[in-house]
Order: sequence, then C-alpha cells, then structure tokens
Amino acid sequence: MQARDPLEMLIEELGDPEFQEALDKLVALVKALNKSGLLDVLLAMADEEVVSRLSSMLMTTGTMKLADNIEALTRAAGEVAQALSEPVEPVPPSELVYSLRDPEVLRGLARLLAVLRALGRT
Repeated sequence: MQARDPLEMLIEELGDPEFQEALDKLVALVKALNKSGLLDVLLAMADEEVVSRLSSMLMTTGTMKLADNIEALTRAAGEVAQALSEPVEPVPPSELVYSLRDPEVLRGLARLLAVLRALGRT
C-alpha cells in the first residue's frame, strides 16, 4: 500500500466542514490572544529555557502525588461538602467517646492527623 501524499490529505481535510469550523475557531482564538497581548506572553514563555524551568518547577514529587490522587481528593472533597451541608446536633462527650469505636471515624482521624503532621513539617 502506497503512503498518501500529505498535501492531498491536507486538501481533503480543508474540504471537511467540521475541520473548517475547528480551524475558524482556532484562528479566532489566536486573534483574541494576540489582541489581548497574551499571545506575546505565551510566545515569551515558549522560550526553551523558560519551558525547562517551568517544567522542573511543576514536575515535583508533590505535584506528581497530587496528580496520582486527584480522583480520591475530589471524591473526599465532595463527601466533606455533603457532610458540611447536612444539619448536625451537638454531640455530648459520652457519644464522642463512643464514636471512637467506629472504624470510619478512626480512619478519618488517622488521615486528619497525617494532614496535621504534614502541615507541621512545612
């Protein structure tokens, strides 16, 4: 099978209405970025040294761990938001002590203590 000519493929794509719509949007975006001055900023940031420095700043162990756990963090944030939106009654001390037998409460306290330790190290 013979490879298709890239120019022929481009001409074919240019005739596709969906491709033309996407291209129109891309051109509009570039014009807007240029008009606002952001295109100049982006071009300045595209400098190899700047990109290298930004990459090294963003690609830390902490950001990689955050990326690996983003789903769990999002789910936990949703559950916390739900719990905070529900009405609660004051808890007497005896019930508070009894709650320490609940495995979910113990896991939550363990995670809270881990967060507090991490904050204390920074």
